Amino acid sequence: MNSKEHIKDISDSQVFIVEDNDMHSLMMDYLLSKDTTAHIKKFSSGEECIKHLDMNPDVVILDYGLPGINGMQTLKAIQEHDPGIPVIVITGNMDKQIAQKFLNAGVYDYIQKEEDAFEQVSKVTDSILNIMSHKEAEKEHKQRIILVSGIMIFATLMGIITYILLKH
Repeated sequence: MNSKEHIKDISDSQVFIVEDNDMHSLMMDYLLSKDTTAHIKKFSSGEECIKHLDMNPDVVILDYGLPGINGMQTLKAIQEHDPGIPVIVITGNMDKQIAQKFLNAGVYDYIQKEEDAFEQVSKVTDSILNIMSHKEAEKEHKQRIILVSGIMIFATLMGIITYILLKH
């Protein structure tokens, strides 16, 4: 077995797109589908996203200006569910105070909807998923080392015990 067989398959990943503009949602879906095989779920409101957090998304792409609860309120609910979920905020809002609030709240990235915004979102998402898969591989590698070390210690102890019992 090579080490790549142990890396978490990115196709197992869940990406949530929370965007009320259908065209923007479709564009992000298209670009992400082009670059990754992750499962993409689209929601048009923060409430819909929150209802489905039990699906344990690996990344959430979140618009700020949503109907109902806004992106900041949705972010807080995501963080209450699992503070480890990376959230990328994408917005047409140019208010620097809002951007600072999101960054202070711990979003992974904040992208303004400009010419290449959707490509930026795709690249950042792909980067997050790759980092996560490598972390998973490192974790599995450490677990294998611990398991092999435990087996070696156990075998050594059994050898010592057997030697002592046979000597007496």
